[in-house]
Amino acid sequence: AAAQSFPSRPLTLVVPFAAGGPSDVAARIVAQGLSEKLGQQVVVENPAGAGGTLGSLRVAKAPPDGYQFVIGNSGTHAWSQALYKKPPYNTITDFAALGLVVEAPRAIITPKNFPANTLSEFVAYLKGNQNTVKYGSAGAGSASHVSCILLNAALAVDIVHIPYRGLGPAMQDLIAGRIDYMCDSPSTSRPQIETNNVKAIATTGAKRTSVLPDVPTAREQGLDFEVTDRKSVV
Repeated sequence: AAAQSFPSRPLTLVVPFAAGGPSDVAARIVAQGLSEKLGQQVVVENPAGAGGTLGSLRVAKAPPDGYQFVIGNSGTHAWSQALYKKPPYNTITDFAALGLVVEAPRAIITPKNFPANTLSEFVAYLKGNQNTVKYGSAGAGSASHVSCILLNAALAVDIVHIPYRGLGPAMQDLIAGRIDYMCDSPSTSRPQIETNNVKAIATTGAKRTSVLPDVPTAREQGLDFEVTDRKSVV
């Protein structure tokens, strides 16, 4: 058995969020390429929960044989180490980084009927309706959650957080108007923006993203704010 070439059986790529979100989309692209490259099927699984830490913990505890790996992001493998009093895993010692997959800003999006079209109007509405406005994320401690926490701090507002098991379910509630905004990935926001299901207020990079070239950055609209997310296979 030790002499067998790797891989000799299917592999599992864990996405620690619900299907349909940006991590899931990236993982399925990666899985397809790896399957062709390795000559073995790479199966994508979605054990979601706890802002991505449950799925990441599963891989941290898996046998170190290379057959199970995870697509982590800033939330699961950076911010989690500071947000939890006792993190469920150690990013440095429990994982080996294989490569960076995506680096992208966030897109601040709202339901299509949200009463603001620009960042200044968005800020004014939030400040005037802090008791009723809600924002969603892929779970407590996730990249989408912390991105919105940083945004809210920059705007000096205190908004109710609604956590989900991934940005896919959060997007469904955003479209339905059950939440008021979220800090999504431009890649998964774009189809919903183009079909007028949601509205883009701003992106959070240093410059406009090619995915949403018509959406101005927060800095272009007068707010000194920048945040990006990195997704890596580990």
